[in-house]
Amino acid sequence: MSKKIDYEIYHKSNRRSQLSGFEIARWDALSHFIPKQVENNKTFCILDYGAGTGLHVELWKNLFPNSDIYLTDISEVGRSKCLSNYKELKGKYKLIKNKKSEFESEKFDVILSIEVMEHVPDLFSYLKDIFRLLRPGGIFIWTTPCGNFFSIEHIYSALTNQIIRTGEGYIKWKWEDPTHLRRLKSKEIENKLISTGFSEIVFRFRAHIFSFLCTYFPPRHRFQNIRNKIMKLDYDFLRLLPNGASMIGKAHKPKPKF
Repeated sequence: MSKKIDYEIYHKSNRRSQLSGFEIARWDALSHFIPKQVENNKTFCILDYGAGTGLHVELWKNLFPNSDIYLTDISEVGRSKCLSNYKELKGKYKLIKNKKSEFESEKFDVILSIEVMEHVPDLFSYLKDIFRLLRPGGIFIWTTPCGNFFSIEHIYSALTNQIIRTGEGYIKWKWEDPTHLRRLKSKEIENKLISTGFSEIVFRFRAHIFSFLCTYFPPRHRFQNIRNKIMKLDYDFLRLLPNGASMIGKAHKPKPKF
């Protein structure tokens, strides 16, 4: 089965169509991180790369109220579901075909790619296409699971012999989402970004002890709101510690030097 068919099934199953506890914690972290990295009072051309069913559209509207929002994804199913909820984005959502988005080069000031890096079959082509789409001086912001040593997830997976070495030479946990192809360390991402041409790379980290406990040892449903608040504590207090199981990052496409 091809990767495209896999992701059509993925979106038909309604995965990542609604916010859950860890998604809420991620939104909260992005709401803090992005305004510190991007001037949100300007009018930008924004692209959600790997937008799927449009889970983050409302977040982008809140963070970039004066900007034009565009979306791209490999999945026609994801695109159709998104446009059924956001008809005003018709014509602003294009597909990724043959490892390239249908949008023209150097169109966007900011590209956001949330929980996509771990799914793409060809990591270099993914980064290369994002670099192509950004204008010089543009900003790339992403989130992805983190393979750094000594996260609670890393320790748990090591102790239970559930760390898998991928064909690319990366790692992942045996028990995580089966659509994840890799779990990158922050240094591995930094090296990939630099080799693609990016600079000024910044990392913050999430999913330390509180997220692990709330995800894998959940309380009863009536405590869901408390659980969501507890999960946010990782980013609030521990975001500079690299032993998180998830990361947020920013990189720049340099302006040409004359």
